[in-house]
Amino acid sequence: MPIAPVPTAQTALANMAFFEASVYPRLHAAKALSEEHAVLGRELGRVQQRMTRVMAEKAAELQQVQGELVRTRARVVAKDAQIAFLQQDLAALQDSFAEFEAHRRLQRRLQDQQARSQVLEQQNADLRRRLAAAERAGALATAGLAVAGAATATTVAPAVVESVGLQHKVVLCVGGRTGSLASYRDVVERVGGQFAHHDGGLEDSHNVLDASLAAADLVICQTGCISHNAYWKVKDFCKRTGKQCVFVENPSVSSLARGLETISITIANATPAGRSDGAVETGIQVTAGAT
Repeated sequence: MPIAPVPTAQTALANMAFFEASVYPRLHAAKALSEEHAVLGRELGRVQQRMTRVMAEKAAELQQVQGELVRTRARVVAKDAQIAFLQQDLAALQDSFAEFEAHRRLQRRLQDQQARSQVLEQQNADLRRRLAAAERAGALATAGLAVAGAATATTVAPAVVESVGLQHKVVLCVGGRTGSLASYRDVVERVGGQFAHHDGGLEDSHNVLDASLAAADLVICQTGCISHNAYWKVKDFCKRTGKQCVFVENPSVSSLARGLETISITIANATPAGRSDGAVETGIQVTAGAT
């Protein structure tokens, strides 16, 4: 077995120089790489920390944005509901607008009617004043006529007594002058009748007129001093019942006497003809102009 040669000092130095020339640069490069790796590792750690912090901040912001989005959607839903309610209110207002216009037209018509009513009230007030003046003048004239009528009754009644058999018969006088009622009563009672009076609806009730017509045996209607309704009520009642009735235009004592005389003549002419029911033709018109 061969023996390895012992390296000499020169060989050792050569080997050391070779080692230093080939190994040391690599060691320095490895150390530099290690230091650079450490620097990059530390930089990476800082970058990771920063990214972690940024991601946490972004996550918080995202959560906040999501919460705001939920709240915004809730507000949108509330606004939609409010819009729906407002649309319903608008539809109701549109429906009621026609009624409002009709109400306004009715108000204008009412105002027009009120204005016309005021004009009519003024006209009625003027007519009432004129009527009052005419009534005062008529009252003065009636006072004079009553005196003349009383004197006339004393001369007319005896003539009536001779031809009229009205004993115990109710003679209803409808209408006439209030101041002449005493003279009317005197004429009727002088021929044996019972006097009854109704003013023709001026103050007395129309219901009372029905009862008075039913209770009367004879009716004398003084058409110039009664209401239109009373006139037609008397005419219709006497026509339906066949009750003797005379219509007198002039409300005077002499006209009343002539009416009684007309009834007596009608009864006298009807009885001999064989009419047993006692009914006579009604609606006789007396146009006497005596006062």
